[in-house]
Amino acid sequence: MRRGTRQSQLINNWFSLATIILVSITLTLYVKYIVKKPPRLHSSLECQLNTNTYDKIINAKLLNIQASLIKEGRYVLDGGILEVLNQKSLIKEKIKISQMDRFFMQELNIFASNRSKKFVKIKYELIENEKDAQSPAVLKTSFRINGKEGFIMNTDLLSYNETTIKAAVSCTIKAFNHNVTKN
Repeated sequence: MRRGTRQSQLINNWFSLATIILVSITLTLYVKYIVKKPPRLHSSLECQLNTNTYDKIINAKLLNIQASLIKEGRYVLDGGILEVLNQKSLIKEKIKISQMDRFFMQELNIFASNRSKKFVKIKYELIENEKDAQSPAVLKTSFRINGKEGFIMNTDLLSYNETTIKAAVSCTIKAFNHNVTKN
């Protein structure tokens, strides 16, 4: 022990050093193993950056199978329009299921053949929101084989006009194809 140094000061310095080392180790382990990356919201396509969208790959293997089946024309469209309950609905006046089906078929650009037992069901719902919601409607789309989903996407629609809905359908198909080539 040096001359003029108190024993309590020496012990205090050792405890300070030990505390700094323990805090450093704890922070390093926390950042490396406990903190997770933020979840992926969407595929970051240009069409997804313009509106509020969310997409998710549920099963990458199933997604690739679905893509090959769609290229062969082995898909079925299953759509619905859900009206608002507590107010006068405007959505049925603006768009019909047949128009929505036509938008999907134009974007896929493949004629659907229903001759096969194995096919992809493209299930979509156009849901009208209450008036106080941020957007008037939401397009929810899922790609399924035997009830198992491979890919889902939700898109907020800013209006009911035909071009906005067609753009949302186009963005959905682009995101589906983007994630197929990615995996």
